[in-house]
Amino acid sequence: MRINGKIAKTVLTLSLVSAMAFAQAGSPQNTPAAKPQSGAQAGGGHGQGSHTADHGMSSNKGAGTMVGPADEKFMMEAAQSGMAEVEALRLAQEKASSNEIKEFARKLEQDHTKANDQLKHLAEQKNVQLPGDAGKHKEAVEKIRNLSGDEFDKAFMKMQVNHHKNDVKQFQKETERAMDSDLKSFASSTLPTLQEHLKSAQELQNSTRGRSADTSSASSSAGSSSKASDSSAKPQGQSNPTPTK
Repeated sequence: MRINGKIAKTVLTLSLVSAMAFAQAGSPQNTPAAKPQSGAQAGGGHGQGSHTADHGMSSNKGAGTMVGPADEKFMMEAAQSGMAEVEALRLAQEKASSNEIKEFARKLEQDHTKANDQLKHLAEQKNVQLPGDAGKHKEAVEKIRNLSGDEFDKAFMKMQVNHHKNDVKQFQKETERAMDSDLKSFASSTLPTLQEHLKSAQELQNSTRGRSADTSSASSSAGSSSKASDSSAKPQGQSNPTPTK
């Protein structure tokens, strides 16, 4: 009886041990923990894929605009103005009748293209989406597109003076009121170039007017001389001889 009791006790003990071992095998504690996703894998794989899609141009994409409303408005208007300016300057290099105006346009195109690129780079840093066209400034470009000769020269130079007066005013204001330090630095570094452009445009406009006045005066003088020559060349009318009786 003692032997049977010991055997029964041993069997019971083994059964309990087996049951405990089985319970532990199915416990969540023994389930391998899920590896945390890396920053590149988290969020549906927006790490490597997102960087490839925007070519690293906007590291703050999705973070929201990083400048105030007034600074953003300035960036928008400066971008549209810059695009219109480059387009008008390219037209002038093709259509202007004056070599001075063509050279003026070539120099300004380089300066404005550089400024446009700087603004675009700054917009990418500040997560600002710039417009893709010249907006309200397109109208001024279209007005000169179909002109030619002296007519184009006059209209183009008038546009340049008015355009740069407005640019100087806006950039001057931004140097004083910009809340973003990077944008303020951009406006401050670009302003002297715009002021130089305005001065050159005003001087060239005056010289163009002077040449036009001289040409008009010369044409008028030539016309008067021609008329006088024609008048003197005509034979004087002779009086009829008195008939003899």
